[in-house]
Amino acid sequence: MADIFKLLISSKAKTKKEINDEVQRLIRAKIENVVDKAIKEAQSRPDRVEKIPPRDTVYYGRKPASQPQGIFADELAYPPETPDDSAPITEKIRQMRELGHTFYNGYMLRQCAELTIVKQGEFMQDVTDDFGRSAFCAIERPIYGALSAEQLRTYFTWRTDVRRGTYFKTDKPYVILYCYELLNKIGVLSSEDAFNRLIGVWENCRAFCPSLDNIMPRWLGDFYAFNDIDEDFSQLAAGFPVKPQTCDVITSELMARNYRGKLEYLMQHSSYNLKGSIFYSEDTVPLLDAAAESALSALDDYFTARDISLFELICGKSKKDHSWNPFAGAYVDRDRMDGFRSCRISSTERYCIKRGQPSLERFESAPYRSFIGYILKSAESVLRERTGFRYSIVPNLAMVRDDFLNRDKLYKAVSEPEFAAVVSDAVNKYCDKNGIFPPRKEPKRRKKTDYGDEPQYQYIPAKPQKVEIDISALENIRKEADETAKKLIIEEYEDAVSEECMTALSSQIEDEVFDEHAEEAAHEIHSQYDFSALPEPWKSLAEALDTELLEMLKATDNGSAEALCRSKGVLPETVYEEINAISLDIVGDCIIENGAFVPDYYEDIKSIISAAT
Repeated sequence: MADIFKLLISSKAKTKKEINDEVQRLIRAKIENVVDKAIKEAQSRPDRVEKIPPRDTVYYGRKPASQPQGIFADELAYPPETPDDSAPITEKIRQMRELGHTFYNGYMLRQCAELTIVKQGEFMQDVTDDFGRSAFCAIERPIYGALSAEQLRTYFTWRTDVRRGTYFKTDKPYVILYCYELLNKIGVLSSEDAFNRLIGVWENCRAFCPSLDNIMPRWLGDFYAFNDIDEDFSQLAAGFPVKPQTCDVITSELMARNYRGKLEYLMQHSSYNLKGSIFYSEDTVPLLDAAAESALSALDDYFTARDISLFELICGKSKKDHSWNPFAGAYVDRDRMDGFRSCRISSTERYCIKRGQPSLERFESAPYRSFIGYILKSAESVLRERTGFRYSIVPNLAMVRDDFLNRDKLYKAVSEPEFAAVVSDAVNKYCDKNGIFPPRKEPKRRKKTDYGDEPQYQYIPAKPQKVEIDISALENIRKEADETAKKLIIEEYEDAVSEECMTALSSQIEDEVFDEHAEEAAHEIHSQYDFSALPEPWKSLAEALDTELLEMLKATDNGSAEALCRSKGVLPETVYEEINAISLDIVGDCIIENGAFVPDYYEDIKSIISAAT
């Protein structure tokens, strides 16, 4: 036997199929010889003859046509039913189990579930049943061969009701197996019919099979891409029980260049905290929203002229989904499909051909946060000036350049001189169109108020009054003044000056001299700094700070404030309170909070530090 087997393997005159058939024949012959031998040995013993019942030959694998009787693997695991009323359906199930597809991969014969389920499904597509009970099933990826006769009859009974329009509650594997049939277009009239039936199963079975909400949107999209369905997918998706979450509505509108009402989206993806600005309020939100819309429209025109997509800068772009596998989790024979085609199923998802293979492109969110922050800060800077806000801010274009440093095309676009004026010009045009102009400045007299309140101003015009001078009385006034001076001098010499009075006078003189010297020293120190270029009220604040407070500002900026205060034996909080007290009198607000500069005033404080170096 071994020599014959080696001879068959080494022979090159026969095909693989012929060799396989010969090997199967030899195995069956060997099994039959072993069984017959065991039976003959048992029958040769008189005490065992009556205890050995006669039985048929056991065949493993496909039963030869010459032997109509036999037992197979599926029937061993799931014995067929024997009652008379179920004999036809049981025979149909037995015949269905014989159908299967195998392929040779060079080493062994393997079963192909995709082709087997098609063969068995087409064989059983017209079967109807009325099984009296429901068999439980918990198979994750069901196929006909893995179900028992009772489970198959339960499935065919449920499928019969479904085709009549009645969806009874059943186990998930039965629903999934029916979806496999529809995806393979078994028992349907056309691709459109299969698509609509899948939507019907999803809509009527999602209550007791919630996992359909996760798998059906992708299965339906794949089925649409692999088959010729005339109706647009967006119209078909409108009838889905759950709309596919391809992207949010804001992203779709931005892709369509609809920039109205996108302030909230920009703030969520911005490096600049606009909500933390003192300019942000319920009254200024409409202005900021409209200004952002004008800025985005102008930037879109600017970048489009340079072959750059603004959508990719503020949202992201579509990329190939390497994890996509057509009909993932389902047994589908793609040879039964009409053929793959490139199509867009949503604004951010499309099927296409990449390197000759079907692929799926999905939107990937990757906005440039520094660029969006520059847009918002530039728009706010113009609106502060236009509305007469008391403090101004300056956007930093260097952050955008740093973000685009490794993108030559983007870096070149934002480095051009005209880019710095794109946002400001767009916002200024919007303000001109809507009549937003700075209030007219008038001479005002400041009235001191409590800290934290808005300063109140009131202009009081001076009324001219006529003054009459009596020249004749001047001589008498001069004489009286001379006499009074003589009396005072005499009294000073006549009165005795006590020692305590002399000490008090000397200390007063010393204090006055010290204050004069201190004022002169402070003037000399500040004379070496030029604060004339600073705008008001920051120029006045810089001149009001002495050298130690200016040094504290520098140390706070470079992070060495605690070390500086420790060297002088004072607490940082004490110095911060002193600086804030001066800034409240001049600027009207604190400039240091929690040991750091208030972000809205950082640029102005930085200009003071630069001028004091």
